[in-house]
Amino acid sequence: MHEIMDNNNSITDDEFEKSYVFVLNNIDVHGELPIEVAPGHFFQKASTQQVQKIKKWINVFKPSLQPNIVAHPYELDIIKITAHKQGSAKYSHEPLSEDRWRYWVIEFEGANKEVSHIESATSLLRNDLELGFVILSRNLLRGGEGLVYHGQSLFSFFDSREFYQPALSVTQEELREIPENYELIKKITPDYPHISRALRKLRDLKSLPRTSELVTIGLFSIIESLITHSPKLTESADSLTHQIKNKIPLLRKRFQRELNYDQYFNPASEEVFWSRLYKYRSCIVHGEEPNFLKDLQILKGRDNVLEFLKETVKLLLLLSLKEPVLVSDLKKC
Repeated sequence: MHEIMDNNNSITDDEFEKSYVFVLNNIDVHGELPIEVAPGHFFQKASTQQVQKIKKWINVFKPSLQPNIVAHPYELDIIKITAHKQGSAKYSHEPLSEDRWRYWVIEFEGANKEVSHIESATSLLRNDLELGFVILSRNLLRGGEGLVYHGQSLFSFFDSREFYQPALSVTQEELREIPENYELIKKITPDYPHISRALRKLRDLKSLPRTSELVTIGLFSIIESLITHSPKLTESADSLTHQIKNKIPLLRKRFQRELNYDQYFNPASEEVFWSRLYKYRSCIVHGEEPNFLKDLQILKGRDNVLEFLKETVKLLLLLSLKEPVLVSDLKKC
């Protein structure tokens, strides 16, 4: 984590009496706000003064804007236009009126010690939210405002295509899942260190380039750490693939959201999906080029695999937090 002190006194203390963390995602939020996502922490639209400060730091930290973009994505209506070539797309950009700008914050008083727990809670939503830099108020710090940020994950986000995607719609119901997830995370006991470690791994993956194959391997690793044990090399029925193919169908019935394979892949059985997924994993770790036109055709492509694995990890973590005994016992089998 990095911290910066800003001694600029051009903005009065009254305007920044509370601290806040900036939500990086370009989202439309539907429903009544603010929503308390943790005790004393409120998700809400950024004020005019907060937007000024956020824009200042975005200009400092993010890479240069693409030449055809003249405003922050939070101030644009980005529309995806599908091109004729398969898999390709173009985007149009229209400026939004200031009252429709998409700057969102989580505002709080006091220190930022709960932000990491809130970030883990937001990462488990279907449309996961990513928290950026924290601006600590002048009332909390003597001598000026403070900025706290994690450089690797911040730059990774700004350097990714996520920064320029059309806005996602997030409902009030989804936002109300954040305090539920937060409470589950806070309640996890030291008896289940592998669950806490899996949450940290998911956060750590955001420090890597978002489409890196290392992210894919990391997601496989989290799945394995939650529900598999070290296989006995003398027993083929104890292999990682065999464990996954047998345990996921059992756990899937208890997931908070439906894990719909057809949403990501071409039709096949659940067993075939996981066999092909692990064949893809094997290609990556052994330095081979995966062929999505032949033996891996049902997986469609890298992006589909990545999105599917992300959702699987989220659902496994949610189930592990809610029923740690069940999942931990199954891990040993």
